[in-house]
Amino acid sequence: MAVTVLELQSLRDWAQAIPVPERAKQSLTIGGAASAAFGRGTVVVEIDSDTHCRVEFGVAPAGTGNTFYIPALTPRQFHVVAGHKVIAVAA
Repeated sequence: MAVTVLELQSLRDWAQAIPVPERAKQSLTIGGAASAAFGRGTVVVEIDSDTHCRVEFGVAPAGTGNTFYIPALTPRQFHVVAGHKVIAVAA
């Protein structure tokens, strides 16, 4: 069960311009620790998981607050705040 987090500087899907390549890539374990803090230039992250999960964003996310469902093999993009983190928990 792996979750991939890509930090981006702009949206990829439905964009009218050439996509910006990823800036950083992190791998998380569902139910494990939160990601590293997002970089200063990061405004969008793309989350892709090989299993259904829920994610929470924040300064110190625990996975028990406001979570978002991510279906398996269905990448989702989120606007984020630099310095925040993401955690993935079982769906």
